[in-house]
Amino acid sequence: MKNAIDIYEALKVFNKITDMGQKLAAADGDNSSYELCGLNAQTGFDGYTIILSDGRTSLTIYFHNKYQFDYPDNAAFDNFMARFAEVMKYSV
Repeated sequence: MKNAIDIYEALKVFNKITDMGQKLAAADGDNSSYELCGLNAQTGFDGYTIILSDGRTSLTIYFHNKYQFDYPDNAAFDNFMARFAEVMKYSV
């Protein structure tokens, strides 16, 4: 299942979650994560990888703007994209 996403928009969503979201406690050895509108945002161990996830679907953005979605079915992907849109519209 290949899905296209605007990396610039995804990076804006990541930034909005980390700026306006709630910081969550880090698990042992994990980087801290942030949550907003049901989406979690965290960075990989290398600092170049970011992950957006809602628990069922994840979007991993790698160095040089390569990315990968991981989701079990289209309904999970659609739910993730709805949350993604909520974060884009979110304002304080």
